Amino acid sequence: MRKSAIVVVLVLAAMVLAVGCGDKAGVWRPAGSPGFVDLEGKKILIMPADMRYLPGDKLALSAALFGGFLAEFGAAGISLQPIQPALEQIGLGDLSWMLARGMVHAAFFHNSVAWDACGGEDYSVIPKLVKTLIEKVGELLGIPDLKFDYIAILHIDSLGSPMPKMTKLRVIGGLYDPLKDEIVVAIDWTQTTAEDALLAEMATIGPKAVGIMKGEDPAKKEAK
Repeated sequence: MRKSAIVVVLVLAAMVLAVGCGDKAGVWRPAGSPGFVDLEGKKILIMPADMRYLPGDKLALSAALFGGFLAEFGAAGISLQPIQPALEQIGLGDLSWMLARGMVHAAFFHNSVAWDACGGEDYSVIPKLVKTLIEKVGELLGIPDLKFDYIAILHIDSLGSPMPKMTKLRVIGGLYDPLKDEIVVAIDWTQTTAEDALLAEMATIGPKAVGIMKGEDPAKKEAK
């Protein structure tokens, strides 16, 4: 292949990747699930949207990610972002990350709704941490009689740079039912995005994640 042709191929590939293309997408629901989650009239506790190893301004990226994630739940969402420092003080600072990893591991690797199916590593402490969160969250928010139906979790890891100025993202999370002590839905997808488009991309990931959790078809949603 001539040098000019190679350059053209690389340029075209970069143009495709720059807008953020999905390399792998997955969604898990328990056997017998209707394939969607009805959030009408529900209250959802929104864990701080977490990210690791991403290039750029982490505060700005986190704000864009969490803003888009929270907005999709509207009045039903109860934000825990403002009490992140308090969560850190009681040993729950990494809970979003641990919940996301734990639920994806239990769901996709063990086909289980239970945290206890995870076993090993640090997954075994998740049930205790979730119990602590449920016991303390009302107090930390200043709402002693706080009641909620689901906990929503979203986390992003950078998997490195497949090409210069690009980064590969892994998006994981889902919904958990604290009353039934069950994972309702887990999501896990990867996408590659230009580093200079990361901030804009963060704002789109939250709505996409919530749509998948609820059972919406992302292609149909984007076509509207």
